[in-house]
This record gives sequence, structure tokens and C-alpha cells, in this order.
Amino acid sequence: MLRQNNLFNKVVGVTLIASAFFAGQTQASPIVGGIVTPTITSGALPDSPAAHVDANTPNSPFSGVVSINIRYDGQSFICSGALVGKRSVVSAGHCVDTDGNGHIIDINKPGNDVRVVFNSNGNVNALITASAVSMNSNYAGFGNCPAGINSFCVNDDISVITLSTDAPASAKIYRVSSNPVTSGTHIVMAGYGTSGDGINGYTVSPSFSKKRSGENYVDLFDGDDEQGFGGANEVYYADFDGVNAKGVLQDTFCTQYGVCSPVLPNDKESGIGGGDSGGPSFVIDPNTGEYILVANNTFSGNFQGQVKGSFGTYFGGILLASYTDYLVAATGGAIQIVPEPGSIAILGLGLGMLLMIRRRSKV
Repeated sequence: MLRQNNLFNKVVGVTLIASAFFAGQTQASPIVGGIVTPTITSGALPDSPAAHVDANTPNSPFSGVVSINIRYDGQSFICSGALVGKRSVVSAGHCVDTDGNGHIIDINKPGNDVRVVFNSNGNVNALITASAVSMNSNYAGFGNCPAGINSFCVNDDISVITLSTDAPASAKIYRVSSNPVTSGTHIVMAGYGTSGDGINGYTVSPSFSKKRSGENYVDLFDGDDEQGFGGANEVYYADFDGVNAKGVLQDTFCTQYGVCSPVLPNDKESGIGGGDSGGPSFVIDPNTGEYILVANNTFSGNFQGQVKGSFGTYFGGILLASYTDYLVAATGGAIQIVPEPGSIAILGLGLGMLLMIRRRSKV
């Protein structure tokens, strides 16, 4: 994890929600386990959250990006996910964790269910209830580490939702890259969470039918927590760069750690927030234009004095290449793993020893 002045604020991206469409649930405060839960955010004006809204048409590269409604104990939550098979959706583990300790929702219990929402042309065109839900076996709750590891772990935060019927034919099914992601990789994110802008932070509520997209560059990594953060990278971090209201460029990982990936144009650079959890990060194959899934987005955070969701904050998620065995098993072999993704646009900036900066104590 990252540490600054002994403060580490982490924003879990599962958001409690109540709406007319998903009625029958009590209105709830957006607080989960005592951690504030604030989507894809925009840059500064003239960019805006509205400019990042996807058209939701069958031709959209994000037609297979879904919203997810998780309901239990009279509460209703929103997350995001990506379709990886006709009946398989990848999302975050904490989205289906009912107590913060890795205990998965019992969808057979009366009043409990997980529903996946497909959107087309701005409307909900399918609402499919899950027939099964899986959580990675190493996930023990958001922030919880394996025995003997004194830290704040977000590793293994991945789930697979099995649909009771086939997804709409108009929804894209994404392949997953098995290629290790390097620092400087350009990613495209999508999700249904809370939005805002780089100056004011989070200001727009999540929606089951309105998804946004944005872009960033991967900066830092965490290794395998079961190996004391050695081995293959499992978690990525990216910062939300931009010029603040005082005209000062906020590029946190560059100024704090010397990890200086490119800053995207104001209308492209984005962060994530509550409700985006489980949503995808893609790389784009430069030869075919295919959007290939490399990560699911699971957290966002800020350093002391930063407005949540504003320029200078950061976010990250789970690198799926480290979990292909789990994904193949959980989808019953339905998922397609790209075996030789070397042609994918993965840009390494040669940041060497700066790629891993860890926080060793939990606060």
C-alpha cells in the first residue's frame, strides 16, 4: 500500500443505493464497514462527467460492461462488472462479501440476490438474476491480510457471477490478457459509480443504467500477499493527474515517488470511485482495436488534504493475469484467455526499482 504522513484513506467501491427501478430496499447511508464509499471521474471544465457517459449502444466497446445489484439484509448495493462468457461476469470480491471478512452472499437465503443489469440505447434491456456466485478463495475481506502479514491487503478481491440465462446477444464478451502489465500501461476504465471532476471531487450519484469511461496509466504494483508481496504482481495503482484550481499540476506518484507516467489530456484522464468496483480496465490491441480485459477496478484513495475524487488522488485494482486459473475454474472454462498477448499495447517505461512501494503497517 501507499503511505503519506501516517495517513492512508481507502475508498471501497461498493455503494449502497436505493432507486425507483430497484425498489423494495431501505435507503441507506453510503457507508460500508465504517469506510466512506464515495465513477469514472472527469477532468476540469470544459470536461464534465456528462462527457464521459457511454452511448450504451450495441456498437459501443463497453456494451459488455454491466452494473450489478447486490441485495441482502434489507440493503441494496451497486457494483460494476465485465461479461467474459455468455453467462459469466467478472467483478470484485468485496461486492459479494456481506461482512467485510470474505463471507460470500448466500443467494439462496430469502431476500438475498445478485442481479446483473445490461443496458442498451440508454435503457435497461435485461435484468438477469445470478444462479451462482464465486469468490476467490484467498480473499478474506477488504484490507485483511494472510496470517503473519502486517499490512492492509487488497489482493485477491475478485468474484465471478454466473447468470441464470444467457446475456443479450448485443453485449460484448471480453477476452482476458495473461500478459503481465508493466508500469506505463495505458488503460481504459468503465463503470457505473459515483462521478465528479478533478476540481470538486465526487458530486454525481451512481446509476444502474448510466456508465462512464475514462483513461489512465498504470504506475505502481503490489505483489502476491501470500508470498509476502513477492512473486507476480497482483494489484495495480494509478494516480489521477491534472491541473488544480490554483493552476498547479497534481501528479502524485511522480512527485512523491518519482514514478512519472504520461499525463493524459484533460478530457481523457480519469479516476474511479464508489460503484465502479468490479468494473473493467482494458488495453486496446493496436492491430485489431479489440478491448482486452487486464484488470478489475476495486479501490480508490487519497492523501491528507486531498478532496476525494479530485486531481492527485489515486485508485487501483486486481490484475487478472495473476488469477487465470481461478477465472477458468469459476467460469467453467467459458472465459477466453489471450495466450500470446504480446501484440497488445503495453508500454513499459523502464521504472525499475520504483515499481513497488509498500506500506508495512495497518492504521
